[in-house]
Amino acid sequence: MTGFRTCIDCQGRVKLPNRERCHICHRRHARAGLKRPCTRCGNVRYLNPAAVCAGCARAAAPPKPAKTIICARCGQRRRNVGHGLCNRCNLADPDRPFRYADALAGRLTTTPAWWQEFVIIVAARRHPSDAVTILRETGRLLAAEPVSPEQLLARCAHRGTARALATFFISRGLAVPPRDEQPDRAAARRQHYLDSVPARLAPAVSEFTRTRLESQPTAQHAGRRPISDTTIECQLWVLRDLALHLAASRPVTAWAEVTTADLDAFVADRPHNRHHCIYVLRAFFGWAKRRRLVLIDPARPLRPGPQPGFRGTVIDVETQRRLFRRWTEHTTHPHERLIGLLALVHAASNQQIRKLTVGDIDRRRHTVRLAGRPHPTVLDPFCWDAIDACITHRHTLNTANPNVIVTGRTRAGDQPADSTYLARTIAHAGTTVASCRQTRISQLVTDLDPKLAAAALGMHDTGLVRYLADNVDNDRLHRTPGRPMNPGA
Repeated sequence: MTGFRTCIDCQGRVKLPNRERCHICHRRHARAGLKRPCTRCGNVRYLNPAAVCAGCARAAAPPKPAKTIICARCGQRRRNVGHGLCNRCNLADPDRPFRYADALAGRLTTTPAWWQEFVIIVAARRHPSDAVTILRETGRLLAAEPVSPEQLLARCAHRGTARALATFFISRGLAVPPRDEQPDRAAARRQHYLDSVPARLAPAVSEFTRTRLESQPTAQHAGRRPISDTTIECQLWVLRDLALHLAASRPVTAWAEVTTADLDAFVADRPHNRHHCIYVLRAFFGWAKRRRLVLIDPARPLRPGPQPGFRGTVIDVETQRRLFRRWTEHTTHPHERLIGLLALVHAASNQQIRKLTVGDIDRRRHTVRLAGRPHPTVLDPFCWDAIDACITHRHTLNTANPNVIVTGRTRAGDQPADSTYLARTIAHAGTTVASCRQTRISQLVTDLDPKLAAAALGMHDTGLVRYLADNVDNDRLHRTPGRPMNPGA
């Protein structure tokens, strides 16, 4: 027995003998008894001495006169926020980040040497409100304790602030650029392929991959084009499929037991990749013979056959005319116009368009320098008009990004636009950058010569020969004297 009675409202303990409710419920009941109906609105409220609730009293009070001014920027009569500006103009005032930075520097115990330069960069690349947010987050980190740029980047949790600090510190040499994760991802993909190879055949494939990787720095030092990680992964993919094919057809314990018939059966199951598979098999078994892993090269008798023709997508003439008319109109977005015209007229790739900078434009000669091409590309008047429209649009963003195509995501940094942005932009016209580029390359190769087209585009003529498959001009056919040429030949 506790000796306490129970509250009639909440079933809690009542400690005082003269009460029926606990302390909390007693106070609530007493305060509720003070409420009375308002003489104006009729609601049960706490009333003032005039028997009126607070809401009715505020409504009856005369409104306070608003301190309005003529805004110094927009010229409209609005409420004064400060500095002779209304609230909307004050938020967009370019001097606002500098005023906030000066006030914040006075509150900091130690101001870093890079603070003023960082304020100038942020104010130039960001909207004033966004710049103030970045400065506020940076000041909060600096007020905790003096930290180095690396520690500041590690402790910053705000994504926009972390991105702005990383861009500034890396460009000024105050921080080390983040480690490239691409080699680690490539190594993980290669290991994934190697793990799928049967255990008895895996050591040779692993050693072959290692020699391929070791040849990359040697080729770079000699001035040759090294084999890429993508090519090595494709070779691993073919060897992995070959090992699984051999394990499923018959028990094979070593590569020396592989015959030409086994390779013929493997290649026959992949008619579309015949050239690539035979190329990889010849490279692997040639290496295995030099290492004395096999006595006879079973891939040597394989013949790749005729080179496969181009199977990509090309655009018909009527669609090209429709796209050209769309991309020469000033109502179309400047980015879509530039992307489409460079791909359709000058066979520019997605990467070349993305990495086109203002410094690559020669206004005196009306040329641009596209990445990978040996000579500047002369632009026609329509493409040059699209370039001017993109430059004008870029000035409206108030950005220091050197690229011609600047988006809302990249306006505050130095990186080019994402490849998916180009795909989404040109998708409004119902086509892709690859289709426009392939159409122009096929026309150049057919009308000119693969070597001339390759020299102009910075490509290999051996790859452009594929565009000539099943495509022979009538004026190149041999004519028999006295016999008219068959137009349908």
